[in-house]
Amino acid sequence: MLVKNVPGREEMAPDVTNDTGARIGELVRQRQADLSLAERKLARVLLASYPIAGLESVARFAERAGVSAPTVTRFITKLGFRGYPEFQEQLRQEVQARLSSPLARYHEEEPKGASSLVSGALEVSRRNLQATLQLLSHHDVEEVVQQLSDVRRRVLVLGGRLSGPLARYLAGQLHLLRPGIGLVDTERTAATQQLIDMRKGDVLVVFDYRRYQSDTIESARLVAGQGVNVVLFTDPWLSPASAFARQVVVTSVETVGPFDSLVGATAVLEAIVAAVLARLGPRAQSRMQSLEQLSASAVIGAGDQ
Repeated sequence: MLVKNVPGREEMAPDVTNDTGARIGELVRQRQADLSLAERKLARVLLASYPIAGLESVARFAERAGVSAPTVTRFITKLGFRGYPEFQEQLRQEVQARLSSPLARYHEEEPKGASSLVSGALEVSRRNLQATLQLLSHHDVEEVVQQLSDVRRRVLVLGGRLSGPLARYLAGQLHLLRPGIGLVDTERTAATQQLIDMRKGDVLVVFDYRRYQSDTIESARLVAGQGVNVVLFTDPWLSPASAFARQVVVTSVETVGPFDSLVGATAVLEAIVAAVLARLGPRAQSRMQSLEQLSASAVIGAGDQ
C-alpha cells in the first residue's frame, strides 16, 4: 500500500474531494447498485487494495479484476470522471491527504481571534452533520442496528489513539442495554490477543480514521477470516480495514484547526444507540432498571460501612 500504517497512531489531514463531491472509495460503495457485474469486479478489486489498484495502468487494473480495458473506461465514467488520468489524479490527491499530518495542516491555518474561531468552529460542525447525513449508507446503518440488537451475538468494540473515546462511548452505552458487550483495551495488551476467542457470528466494531493504524487493520483482517462480522466507522477516505468490513459507516470529519472532527461520528453513534434501545424495547429497559437498582444498593452498602 502507498498509505503508511503507523502503529498506535491515527492522524488527520486536509479535505480532498473530486468533482462529484465524494472520495473515490466512498463513491464506489455508493454506486455499486448501478454497476454491471464486470464493473462490480473492478469495484471489489479497488476497495480491497485501495488506492493502489487504481494507481496502476488500465491494463493492470483490468487484469486484476479479470475484465477488459473498455470495462475499466465505462467504470470510470460511471464514477463521474472524464478519463483514467483524471481518476488517477484524484487518487493521488487522496493519498497526499491521507499522509498529511495535523502539524502540516496547522501551519496552513490563518490566525484568528478566539470569538470568531469558536463561532466558525460551530458553523463547521453544523455543516459536518449535514455532510455526514449525505455520506451515510442507510442500508449499512440498518444492518449495524440489527447486528448490535441481536443479544445472541457477542460484541467487541475496538478504537484507536484518537477514536478511543468513540469506542468507550459505544461500549458503555450498549452495556446498559444488553449483555455480551466488551471493550478491547489496547493499553492493557495487544488487540489480537483479546480477539482470539471471537467466534463466527460475533461482531467487532472498529473505529479507524486517517492516518490509519496498522494494528487495527490487522485485527479486522484476522477476525473477518474467522467469520466475525466487522463493522467499520471511518472517514470518507476509507480505512484499509474497509476491505474486511461487511458494514462501513462513513462520517464527515470537516473541522477548524489541525485535527479532524468526531462530531459526525458521535451523532451517528447516539442515533444508533437510540435505535438499538427502540429495537430491544422492554428487555433493554428491564436491564437498565436492574443496573440502577444494583448501583443504588452498592451506594447504600458503602454508606453502612
